Amino acid sequence: MLNSTLIKFLTSGYFGIVFLCFFNIHAFTQKNKAVEEPAHPIIKVETKIIEYDTIFQNSNTTKRIKVVNEGSIPLKIYNVRSSCGVSVPSWPRNPIEPGDSANIQMRYNSSNLGPINRKLIIHSNSPENTKVIKITGYVMPEPEK
Repeated sequence: MLNSTLIKFLTSGYFGIVFLCFFNIHAFTQKNKAVEEPAHPIIKVETKIIEYDTIFQNSNTTKRIKVVNEGSIPLKIYNVRSSCGVSVPSWPRNPIEPGDSANIQMRYNSSNLGPINRKLIIHSNSPENTKVIKITGYVMPEPEK
């Protein structure tokens, strides 16, 4: 008897109406919780590779790398380090505000002949913590004067 009553209820239109009422009540009683993205800085550099192509020995090799904060809080660059033969005379010491940019200045020591295969590593408070930029090229002897 119970089984036949349950089957009649489930196959009748009442089940659909009861289900919809329960679903609507449940949906409207839940608090609307907006999923918020955590606030953080996002470091964006203009290039992933600094290409010197072919340069002459002892030439001026200063380059600037533009860094942009695409995040929602200030970006702090803690340190910029490099592999052997690359110096970093300046980088932004003050926080870079959201939407703003700054420059990192680097110089390759072109006194040694041969291929250039170095790295520049930027340490910051962005979620990825470090950003690596490759430095490539070739140093050839100075032309005779």
